[in-house]
Amino acid sequence: MKGQFSRLIILITVCVLLIAGITAATYAVWATSDGGSTPATTETGEWEDPSFRYLVLEISFADGSSAIAEYVQKDEAGADVSAFYVGGKDASGAAQAKVKGYKGILTTLKIPPSVTVKDGAGQAKEIAVTAIATGTVEQYDGLRLIEELEIPSSVMTIEDNSFMFCDNLKKVTFVSGSGALTMGNMCFYRCVKLDIADVDFGGRSVTQGENCFAK
Repeated sequence: MKGQFSRLIILITVCVLLIAGITAATYAVWATSDGGSTPATTETGEWEDPSFRYLVLEISFADGSSAIAEYVQKDEAGADVSAFYVGGKDASGAAQAKVKGYKGILTTLKIPPSVTVKDGAGQAKEIAVTAIATGTVEQYDGLRLIEELEIPSSVMTIEDNSFMFCDNLKKVTFVSGSGALTMGNMCFYRCVKLDIADVDFGGRSVTQGENCFAK
């Protein structure tokens, strides 16, 4: 009996250490480059949580081209980037950003009104986040973890099926603004925990497509 008790104590200790290690590793992802406890920042300011850093964006350029960009804190050489990286593209031509997906594990996602884009030459430009792409959840399962979603006033368009089947989504808040918002078909379709009565549109004029909040 004593031997079994000892083995149980050892097993519990190992489990505690494993959990602590996972927690530390997860926290390290959110920590700033100097090891601080606050989230990393963009040139637009500091956010309450680092969820924006796990967005996948489609960056549109003035010449009509586009590129997919993810947040990079340091490049391969170890130099600070701390922006959405567009590699070989010229950041000065970046015009606007569209949300394509989310790769994080946080249950609250706050989409920023603007982001900083940098290219391989280190050139940076701040651009507005103006839309959320069609079929976003279908491509990026991270959105299925989201329970609370905040959408900035800079977003003018939410395309078809964007948050369809977000089974855990309970609260959606649109930051107040003067611009009209256009929502496509089935944007929040089958979000079974989301009640449209609990959606705060921030006083914005909203046009909804078919079955936008249908369950």
